[in-house]
Amino acid sequence: MRRAYLEYANRDVDGVHDMGGMDGFGPVLEPGGEVAYTERWEPRVFAIHMVEELEDLGAGPGARAVREEMPAADYLAASYYQRWLFSVERRLERSGVIAPGEVEEMVRRLAQGEAAPTHRDAAMTKRIQARMATVHPIDPPPDTVRFAPGQRVRVKRMDPAGHTRCPRYVRGVVGVVETVRGADRLPDRATYGLETPREPVYSVAFASRELWGPSDEGVWTVALDLWESYLEAP
Repeated sequence: MRRAYLEYANRDVDGVHDMGGMDGFGPVLEPGGEVAYTERWEPRVFAIHMVEELEDLGAGPGARAVREEMPAADYLAASYYQRWLFSVERRLERSGVIAPGEVEEMVRRLAQGEAAPTHRDAAMTKRIQARMATVHPIDPPPDTVRFAPGQRVRVKRMDPAGHTRCPRYVRGVVGVVETVRGADRLPDRATYGLETPREPVYSVAFASRELWGPSDEGVWTVALDLWESYLEAP
């Protein structure tokens, strides 16, 4: 299973990151999974990520799209925050804030006993705290939308070459629109800095049997927020 998936993930289609709905990767819920951090370095990586993003220090596509560039074997072997560290380093390299190999060189120097550098910037801390506290609600939907609550829709079958928020396991499946969430830019384009108008975003409900077939666990509902570009009439 692992080898076959790695071979598939390295094709120029959806990457290894899109493993939702797939078997063979262990339990979704594990003991301790409710803990935000399990290692002391993890909150530091989170802080670095927020500084890079909110101070606009990185370059290239958004962090999620960069994490999806990880080689399949590396992605599967990495922990959650190791993947975050990968995207932070790549984005900082692309903006020129750090040079390729600079992080590895610092790790070597620290291992030899060099003291870790420190940096304090009270003004930057206040800026970031204010930005994190700022609420950015989704825009209201346009007056005219293609699909209405209660209407059946099918998720388009597609193999996007880059980032997308349309999970592979739901493509080609018919669901029911629950509500129109609002309007937002299509992430498939927005994450690459491409001009894209805001479009309706729908909450669509799918029966579990439509996604994965009959189950001893019965039938339950999976609700996804999906952009209008992902949907079509059944």
